[in-house]
Amino acid sequence: MDKHFTFSDRVILQYFIETTPRATAKEVAAILGKSRQAVHYELKHNIYHYTPKSISFNEGKSNIRCPHLRRFPYCCNSCARTSCSHRSSEYNAYKANEKARKRLVNSRVDTARRKNIIDILDKTVSQLIIDGLSIKVAKLSVNRCDVSESTIRRYLNNGLLRARRHHLPNAVRFKVKKQYDYSRKQIDVKILYKRTYQDYLDYMKANPLAKVIQVDSLIGKVSDRSALLTVFFVNSKFQLVIKYNRSALHINSILLKLYNTALENGFKLFDVILTDNGPEFMKLPALEMDADNVLRTRVFYCDPYRSYQKAECERNHGLIRRIFRKGKSFSSVSQTEIDNALSHINSYPRGSLNNRTPYDLFVSEYDSIITTTFNIDKIPLLDLRLKAK
Repeated sequence: MDKHFTFSDRVILQYFIETTPRATAKEVAAILGKSRQAVHYELKHNIYHYTPKSISFNEGKSNIRCPHLRRFPYCCNSCARTSCSHRSSEYNAYKANEKARKRLVNSRVDTARRKNIIDILDKTVSQLIIDGLSIKVAKLSVNRCDVSESTIRRYLNNGLLRARRHHLPNAVRFKVKKQYDYSRKQIDVKILYKRTYQDYLDYMKANPLAKVIQVDSLIGKVSDRSALLTVFFVNSKFQLVIKYNRSALHINSILLKLYNTALENGFKLFDVILTDNGPEFMKLPALEMDADNVLRTRVFYCDPYRSYQKAECERNHGLIRRIFRKGKSFSSVSQTEIDNALSHINSYPRGSLNNRTPYDLFVSEYDSIITTTFNIDKIPLLDLRLKAK
Protein backbone atom coordinates (compact mmCIF):
# COMPACT_ATOMS: atom_id res chain seq x y z
CA MET A 1 0.00 0.00 0.00
CA ASP A 2 1.63 3.22 -1.22
CA LYS A 3 1.04 6.05 1.26
CA HIS A 4 2.14 8.78 -1.17
CA PHE A 5 -0.62 10.62 -3.03
CA THR A 6 -0.53 11.26 -6.79
CA PHE A 7 -2.50 13.96 -8.60
CA SER A 8 -5.01 11.28 -9.65
CA ASP A 9 -5.49 10.28 -5.98
CA ARG A 10 -6.08 13.93 -5.01
CA VAL A 11 -8.69 14.33 -7.76
CA ILE A 12 -10.57 11.28 -6.44
CA LEU A 13 -10.28 12.54 -2.85
CA GLN A 14 -11.70 15.98 -3.69
CA TYR A 15 -14.43 14.41 -5.84
CA PHE A 16 -15.69 12.19 -3.01
CA ILE A 17 -15.46 14.96 -0.42
CA GLU A 18 -17.67 17.20 -2.55
CA THR A 19 -20.12 14.61 -3.90
CA THR A 20 -20.46 12.36 -0.81
CA PRO A 21 -20.58 14.65 2.25
CA ARG A 22 -21.38 11.79 4.64
CA ALA A 23 -18.45 9.62 3.54
CA THR A 24 -16.08 8.59 6.34
CA ALA A 25 -12.29 8.58 6.25
CA LYS A 26 -12.34 4.78 6.29
CA GLU A 27 -14.59 4.62 3.20
CA VAL A 28 -12.52 7.14 1.28
CA ALA A 29 -9.28 5.34 2.24
CA ALA A 30 -10.71 2.06 0.92
CA ILE A 31 -11.58 3.71 -2.42
CA LEU A 32 -8.09 5.21 -2.75
CA GLY A 33 -6.28 2.11 -1.55
CA LYS A 34 -4.55 4.13 1.18
CA SER A 35 -4.44 3.89 4.94
CA ARG A 36 -6.85 6.02 6.98
CA GLN A 37 -3.86 7.80 8.54
CA ALA A 38 -2.57 8.77 5.07
CA VAL A 39 -5.94 10.32 4.18
CA HIS A 40 -6.00 12.30 7.45
CA TYR A 41 -2.42 13.49 6.85
CA GLU A 42 -3.17 14.57 3.28
CA LEU A 43 -6.19 16.63 4.32
CA LYS A 44 -4.60 18.25 7.37
CA HIS A 45 -1.33 19.23 5.67
CA ASN A 46 -2.44 20.20 2.16
CA ILE A 47 -5.55 22.25 2.90
CA TYR A 48 -5.72 25.82 1.60
CA HIS A 49 -6.86 28.42 4.17
CA TYR A 50 -8.52 31.67 3.14
CA THR A 51 -10.54 34.48 4.67
CA PRO A 52 -14.10 35.04 3.36
CA LYS A 53 -15.19 38.56 2.42
CA SER A 54 -17.89 38.50 5.08
CA ILE A 55 -15.23 38.54 7.83
CA SER A 56 -14.61 42.24 7.22
CA PHE A 57 -18.09 42.85 8.64
CA ASN A 58 -17.60 40.54 11.59
CA GLU A 59 -14.03 40.90 12.82
CA GLY A 60 -14.81 39.14 16.09
CA LYS A 61 -15.06 35.72 14.41
CA SER A 62 -12.13 36.15 12.02
CA ASN A 63 -9.80 33.96 14.08
CA ILE A 64 -12.43 31.56 15.42
CA ARG A 65 -12.18 28.11 13.91
CA CYS A 66 -15.45 26.61 12.68
CA PRO A 67 -16.38 23.62 14.89
CA HIS A 68 -17.19 21.55 11.78
CA LEU A 69 -13.50 21.66 10.78
CA ARG A 70 -12.44 19.64 13.82
CA ARG A 71 -13.57 16.39 12.23
CA PHE A 72 -13.24 14.69 8.84
CA PRO A 73 -12.88 16.04 6.14
CA TYR A 74 -11.43 19.12 7.94
CA CYS A 75 -12.46 21.46 5.08
CA CYS A 76 -15.43 23.42 3.78
CA ASN A 77 -15.81 21.67 0.40
CA SER A 78 -18.96 19.77 1.36
CA CYS A 79 -20.45 22.52 3.54
CA ALA A 80 -24.00 23.44 2.47
CA ARG A 81 -23.92 26.95 3.94
CA THR A 82 -23.79 29.73 1.34
CA SER A 83 -22.19 32.31 3.66
CA CYS A 84 -19.93 32.04 6.68
CA SER A 85 -17.95 34.50 8.79
CA HIS A 86 -15.43 31.96 10.08
CA ARG A 87 -11.97 31.45 8.63
CA SER A 88 -12.47 28.93 5.83
CA SER A 89 -10.49 25.94 4.62
CA GLU A 90 -10.64 24.33 1.19
CA TYR A 91 -9.14 21.16 -0.25
CA ASN A 92 -8.15 21.72 -3.89
CA ALA A 93 -6.42 18.93 -5.82
CA TYR A 94 -4.31 21.37 -7.88
CA LYS A 95 -3.12 23.42 -4.89
CA ALA A 96 -2.60 20.33 -2.74
CA ASN A 97 -0.43 18.74 -5.43
CA GLU A 98 1.73 21.87 -5.74
CA LYS A 99 1.97 22.30 -1.95
CA ALA A 100 3.09 18.69 -1.51
CA ARG A 101 5.62 19.03 -4.34
CA LYS A 102 7.19 22.14 -2.80
CA ARG A 103 7.36 20.48 0.61
CA LEU A 104 9.08 17.45 -0.94
CA VAL A 105 11.62 19.67 -2.73
CA ASN A 106 12.32 21.85 0.30
CA SER A 107 12.89 18.81 2.51
CA ARG A 108 15.94 18.04 0.37
CA VAL A 109 17.25 21.59 0.11
CA ASP A 110 18.31 23.02 3.47
CA THR A 111 20.43 20.12 4.68
CA ALA A 112 23.67 20.39 6.63
CA ARG A 113 25.57 18.73 3.78
CA ARG A 114 24.33 21.35 1.32
CA LYS A 115 25.52 24.20 3.60
CA ASN A 116 28.94 22.58 3.90
CA ILE A 117 29.18 22.26 0.10
CA ILE A 118 28.31 25.94 -0.35
CA ASP A 119 31.02 26.94 2.13
CA ILE A 120 33.61 24.83 0.30
CA LEU A 121 32.58 26.21 -3.11
CA ASP A 122 32.76 29.77 -1.79
CA LYS A 123 36.35 29.18 -0.64
CA THR A 124 37.48 27.49 -3.86
CA VAL A 125 35.36 28.03 -6.97
CA SER A 126 33.65 31.39 -6.33
CA GLN A 127 36.74 33.59 -6.64
CA LEU A 128 37.86 31.83 -9.83
CA ILE A 129 34.46 32.48 -11.42
CA ILE A 130 34.60 36.13 -10.32
CA ASP A 131 38.03 36.36 -12.00
CA GLY A 132 36.43 35.36 -15.32
CA LEU A 133 36.86 31.58 -15.46
CA SER A 134 33.99 29.39 -16.63
CA ILE A 135 32.42 26.91 -14.23
CA LYS A 136 34.08 23.98 -16.02
CA VAL A 137 37.58 25.49 -15.85
CA ALA A 138 37.07 26.69 -12.26
CA LYS A 139 35.98 23.19 -11.29
CA LEU A 140 39.07 21.67 -12.95
CA SER A 141 41.30 24.11 -11.08
CA VAL A 142 40.19 22.66 -7.74
CA ASN A 143 41.92 19.46 -6.66
CA ARG A 144 38.77 17.72 -5.47
CA CYS A 145 35.31 18.95 -6.43
CA ASP A 146 32.54 16.34 -6.39
CA VAL A 147 29.84 18.86 -7.28
CA SER A 148 28.50 18.83 -10.84
CA GLU A 149 28.57 21.89 -13.11
CA SER A 150 24.75 22.05 -13.19
CA THR A 151 24.64 22.16 -9.37
CA ILE A 152 27.17 25.01 -9.24
CA ARG A 153 25.20 26.90 -11.89
CA ARG A 154 21.99 26.40 -9.91
CA TYR A 155 23.65 27.76 -6.76
CA LEU A 156 24.81 30.78 -8.78
CA ASN A 157 21.33 31.43 -10.17
CA ASN A 158 19.82 31.16 -6.67
CA GLY A 159 22.35 33.62 -5.21
CA LEU A 160 23.86 31.13 -2.75
CA LEU A 161 27.51 31.84 -3.65
CA ARG A 162 29.66 34.97 -3.59
CA ALA A 163 29.96 34.61 -7.35
CA ARG A 164 26.85 35.65 -9.26
CA ARG A 165 25.34 34.73 -12.59
CA HIS A 166 26.65 37.89 -14.30
CA HIS A 167 30.21 36.77 -13.53
CA LEU A 168 29.88 33.88 -16.01
CA PRO A 169 31.46 34.63 -19.41
CA ASN A 170 28.47 33.20 -21.34
CA ALA A 171 25.67 33.89 -18.90
CA VAL A 172 23.43 35.39 -21.56
CA ARG A 173 23.23 32.05 -23.36
CA PHE A 174 21.44 30.37 -20.47
CA LYS A 175 17.76 31.19 -20.09
CA VAL A 176 16.23 31.57 -16.66
CA LYS A 177 13.80 28.74 -15.98
CA LYS A 178 10.24 29.63 -16.93
CA GLN A 179 7.95 30.29 -13.98
CA TYR A 180 4.50 28.85 -14.55
CA ASP A 181 1.37 30.84 -13.81
CA TYR A 182 -0.34 28.48 -11.38
CA SER A 183 -3.28 30.88 -10.96
CA ARG A 184 -4.68 30.30 -14.46
CA LYS A 185 -8.13 28.79 -14.99
CA GLN A 186 -8.19 25.05 -14.36
CA ILE A 187 -10.49 22.17 -15.29
CA ASP A 188 -13.03 21.22 -12.65
CA VAL A 189 -12.16 18.13 -10.61
CA LYS A 190 -15.58 16.62 -11.40
CA ILE A 191 -14.53 16.54 -15.07
CA LEU A 192 -11.13 15.04 -14.23
CA TYR A 193 -12.65 12.23 -12.14
CA LYS A 194 -11.78 8.91 -13.86
CA ARG A 195 -10.10 10.88 -16.67
CA THR A 196 -6.61 11.52 -15.21
CA TYR A 197 -3.36 10.32 -16.76
CA GLN A 198 -3.22 7.37 -14.37
CA ASP A 199 -6.70 6.35 -15.57
CA TYR A 200 -5.37 6.59 -19.13
CA LEU A 201 -2.48 4.24 -18.33
CA ASP A 202 -4.89 1.77 -16.73
CA TYR A 203 -7.23 1.94 -19.73
CA MET A 204 -4.40 1.38 -22.23
CA LYS A 205 -3.15 -1.57 -20.20
CA ALA A 206 -6.59 -3.15 -20.50
CA ASN A 207 -7.02 -2.05 -24.17
CA PRO A 208 -3.54 -2.10 -25.77
CA LEU A 209 -4.93 -1.95 -29.33
CA ALA A 210 -6.94 1.24 -28.76
CA LYS A 211 -6.22 3.99 -31.32
CA VAL A 212 -4.97 7.12 -29.56
CA ILE A 213 -4.86 10.73 -30.70
CA GLN A 214 -3.10 13.47 -28.74
CA VAL A 215 -4.74 16.88 -28.93
CA ASP A 216 -3.14 20.21 -28.10
CA SER A 217 -3.37 23.91 -28.91
CA LEU A 218 -0.71 26.25 -30.30
CA ILE A 219 -1.06 29.97 -29.59
CA GLY A 220 0.71 32.64 -31.61
CA LYS A 221 0.05 35.75 -29.52
CA VAL A 222 -2.03 35.97 -26.36
CA SER A 223 -4.13 38.73 -27.92
CA ASP A 224 -5.04 36.58 -30.97
CA ARG A 225 -8.61 35.41 -31.35
CA SER A 226 -7.41 32.41 -33.35
CA ALA A 227 -5.16 29.50 -32.43
CA LEU A 228 -4.09 26.19 -33.97
CA LEU A 229 -5.64 22.89 -32.87
CA THR A 230 -3.15 20.04 -33.35
CA VAL A 231 -4.34 16.43 -33.67
CA PHE A 232 -1.54 13.86 -33.49
CA PHE A 233 -2.08 10.17 -34.40
CA VAL A 234 0.26 8.17 -32.18
CA ASN A 235 0.57 5.02 -34.33
CA SER A 236 1.62 6.76 -37.57
CA LYS A 237 2.95 10.10 -36.17
CA PHE A 238 0.62 11.82 -38.62
CA GLN A 239 -0.57 15.28 -37.59
CA LEU A 240 -3.45 17.53 -38.54
CA VAL A 241 -3.55 21.22 -37.66
CA ILE A 242 -6.79 23.21 -37.89
CA LYS A 243 -7.21 26.89 -37.20
CA TYR A 244 -9.97 27.56 -34.65
CA ASN A 245 -11.44 30.53 -32.79
CA ARG A 246 -10.25 29.60 -29.27
CA SER A 247 -13.62 28.18 -28.27
CA ALA A 248 -14.10 24.85 -26.48
CA LEU A 249 -17.24 24.17 -28.54
CA HIS A 250 -15.36 24.84 -31.79
CA ILE A 251 -12.75 22.23 -30.79
CA ASN A 252 -15.53 19.70 -30.19
CA SER A 253 -17.09 20.40 -33.62
CA ILE A 254 -13.72 19.92 -35.37
CA LEU A 255 -13.03 16.58 -33.69
CA LEU A 256 -16.61 15.41 -34.27
CA LYS A 257 -16.30 16.22 -37.98
CA LEU A 258 -13.04 14.26 -38.11
CA TYR A 259 -14.65 11.28 -36.35
CA ASN A 260 -17.82 11.27 -38.50
CA THR A 261 -15.88 11.65 -41.77
CA ALA A 262 -14.04 8.41 -41.02
CA LEU A 263 -17.20 6.66 -39.79
CA GLU A 264 -19.06 7.52 -42.98
CA ASN A 265 -16.30 5.76 -44.91
CA GLY A 266 -16.45 2.59 -42.84
CA PHE A 267 -13.67 2.92 -40.26
CA LYS A 268 -13.12 4.33 -36.78
CA LEU A 269 -10.34 6.89 -36.60
CA PHE A 270 -9.69 6.98 -32.85
CA ASP A 271 -10.80 5.34 -29.59
CA VAL A 272 -8.99 7.59 -27.09
CA ILE A 273 -8.30 11.33 -26.86
CA LEU A 274 -5.38 12.38 -24.64
CA THR A 275 -4.99 16.10 -24.08
CA ASP A 276 -3.51 18.54 -21.58
CA ASN A 277 -5.13 20.32 -18.67
CA GLY A 278 -5.98 23.54 -20.54
CA PRO A 279 -9.46 25.05 -20.04
CA GLU A 280 -10.04 25.05 -23.81
CA PHE A 281 -10.50 21.26 -23.58
CA MET A 282 -12.98 21.21 -20.70
CA LYS A 283 -15.94 20.31 -22.95
CA LEU A 284 -14.28 17.29 -24.61
CA PRO A 285 -16.12 14.75 -22.38
CA ALA A 286 -19.30 15.71 -24.30
CA LEU A 287 -17.85 13.70 -27.22
CA GLU A 288 -17.64 10.46 -25.26
CA MET A 289 -21.27 9.44 -25.87
CA ASP A 290 -23.26 9.76 -29.11
CA ALA A 291 -26.95 10.66 -29.45
CA ASP A 292 -27.95 7.03 -28.74
CA ASN A 293 -25.88 7.00 -25.52
CA VAL A 294 -23.35 4.61 -27.07
CA LEU A 295 -19.67 5.05 -26.19
CA ARG A 296 -17.94 6.92 -29.00
CA THR A 297 -14.51 7.60 -27.47
CA ARG A 298 -12.73 8.06 -24.13
CA VAL A 299 -11.19 11.36 -23.02
CA PHE A 300 -8.22 11.60 -20.64
CA TYR A 301 -6.21 14.58 -19.33
CA CYS A 302 -2.50 14.81 -18.57
CA ASP A 303 -1.47 15.94 -15.10
CA PRO A 304 -0.96 19.72 -14.69
CA TYR A 305 2.31 20.99 -16.22
CA ARG A 306 3.37 17.49 -17.33
CA SER A 307 3.73 17.95 -21.09
CA TYR A 308 6.03 14.92 -21.32
CA GLN A 309 2.97 12.69 -20.80
CA LYS A 310 2.10 13.38 -24.45
CA ALA A 311 5.70 13.77 -25.59
CA GLU A 312 5.09 12.58 -29.18
CA CYS A 313 2.72 15.47 -29.90
CA GLU A 314 5.03 18.00 -28.20
CA ARG A 315 8.00 16.73 -30.20
CA ASN A 316 6.10 17.23 -33.45
CA HIS A 317 5.31 20.80 -32.39
CA GLY A 318 9.03 21.46 -32.85
CA LEU A 319 8.63 20.81 -36.59
CA ILE A 320 5.59 23.11 -36.75
CA ARG A 321 7.53 25.86 -34.96
CA ARG A 322 10.24 25.72 -37.62
CA ILE A 323 7.65 27.15 -40.01
CA PHE A 324 5.39 29.15 -37.69
CA ARG A 325 7.77 30.83 -35.26
CA LYS A 326 6.89 31.54 -31.63
CA GLY A 327 5.36 34.95 -31.13
CA LYS A 328 4.05 35.09 -34.71
CA SER A 329 0.36 35.94 -34.88
CA PHE A 330 -1.88 33.29 -36.47
CA SER A 331 -4.59 35.81 -37.33
CA SER A 332 -3.08 36.48 -40.77
CA VAL A 333 -2.21 32.82 -41.46
CA SER A 334 -4.72 31.05 -43.71
CA GLN A 335 -5.79 27.42 -43.44
CA THR A 336 -4.30 26.86 -46.92
CA GLU A 337 -0.84 27.90 -45.64
CA ILE A 338 -1.27 25.59 -42.64
CA ASP A 339 -2.29 22.65 -44.86
CA ASN A 340 0.72 23.24 -47.10
CA ALA A 341 3.07 23.29 -44.09
CA LEU A 342 1.54 20.07 -42.72
CA SER A 343 1.97 18.40 -46.11
CA HIS A 344 5.72 19.00 -45.80
CA ILE A 345 5.85 17.90 -42.14
CA ASN A 346 3.87 14.68 -42.75
CA SER A 347 6.08 13.87 -45.77
CA TYR A 348 9.23 14.14 -43.67
CA PRO A 349 10.79 10.63 -43.14
CA ARG A 350 11.26 9.57 -39.52
CA GLY A 351 13.98 7.30 -38.21
CA SER A 352 11.56 5.92 -35.62
CA LEU A 353 9.32 4.79 -38.51
CA ASN A 354 12.19 3.01 -40.30
CA ASN A 355 12.62 6.08 -42.55
CA ARG A 356 9.01 5.94 -43.71
CA THR A 357 6.81 9.03 -43.68
CA PRO A 358 3.78 9.62 -41.42
CA TYR A 359 1.73 10.29 -44.58
CA ASP A 360 2.46 6.84 -46.04
CA LEU A 361 1.73 5.02 -42.78
CA PHE A 362 -1.49 6.93 -42.19
CA VAL A 363 -2.84 6.30 -45.70
CA SER A 364 -1.91 2.62 -45.52
CA GLU A 365 -3.64 2.25 -42.15
CA TYR A 366 -6.82 4.10 -43.12
CA ASP A 367 -7.37 5.66 -46.51
CA SER A 368 -6.66 8.86 -48.40
CA ILE A 369 -10.15 10.17 -47.60
CA ILE A 370 -8.93 11.99 -44.47
CA THR A 371 -5.87 13.48 -46.18
CA THR A 372 -8.06 14.60 -49.10
CA THR A 373 -10.73 16.11 -46.82
CA PHE A 374 -8.13 18.10 -44.87
CA ASN A 375 -6.02 18.97 -47.95
CA ILE A 376 -2.83 17.13 -46.95
CA ASP A 377 -0.68 16.05 -49.94
CA LYS A 378 2.45 13.92 -50.34
CA ILE A 379 5.54 16.08 -51.01
CA PRO A 380 8.55 14.52 -52.82
CA LEU A 381 11.70 14.27 -50.72
CA LEU A 382 13.70 16.72 -52.84
CA ASP A 383 10.95 19.34 -52.55
CA LEU A 384 10.64 19.25 -48.74
CA ARG A 385 10.96 22.57 -46.91
CA LEU A 386 10.78 22.90 -43.13
CA LYS A 387 11.61 26.57 -42.77
CA ALA A 388 9.60 29.75 -42.54
CA LYS A 389 9.39 31.71 -45.79
